[in-house]
Amino acid sequence: MQDKIYTALKNKVTGFTPISDAEWADFSSKWQMVEINKDDYLIKEGQIEHYFYFVFDGVLRAFATKDGDEICIGFSYNGDFSGAYDSFLAQTKSEFAIQALTKSTLLKINRENLFLLFDKYKSIERWGRLFNAEILIGMAKRQVEARSYSAEEKYLRLLNQSPHIFQLVPQKHLASYLGMTAETFSRLRKKKR
Repeated sequence: MQDKIYTALKNKVTGFTPISDAEWADFSSKWQMVEINKDDYLIKEGQIEHYFYFVFDGVLRAFATKDGDEICIGFSYNGDFSGAYDSFLAQTKSEFAIQALTKSTLLKINRENLFLLFDKYKSIERWGRLFNAEILIGMAKRQVEARSYSAEEKYLRLLNQSPHIFQLVPQKHLASYLGMTAETFSRLRKKKR
């Protein structure tokens, strides 16, 4: 299984940029496998993120708490990178938590090792730069969606972009992510069946 995990990571990274065998050997040696159970946290609000993760198997949710309510801000699952990335980069307290919705198998790398690899290899630095660009583009799209789309448009966009997420994530978390009540989400789901 360990070979499959590292192969999945390699495929994800080389999807951004080619990496030589020697660079890959050094890069992959810095990642460690970790397994977490359903409901375990990668990080809680107020903690500082020291790791960057690759999700091999499982589903995670990122959420913030406001006035006692959990507000879902995103999900990561098989083949995604994960973590409180802003906290990881700035080494500041995270404003959100990341919790496993299922038993999950991950790879993790600490900040010091990742930054050393950025300095050591142009290919790894390029991967980091392209990954950051992908994150920024996704955040911009999400802001437009959150501010200007109707509930039905948000639902349809998620259904078209990530249909598999409806089988992976409980309805209440999807509703929170889309900024709607569970009732509205349920009504839209019935309407689109």
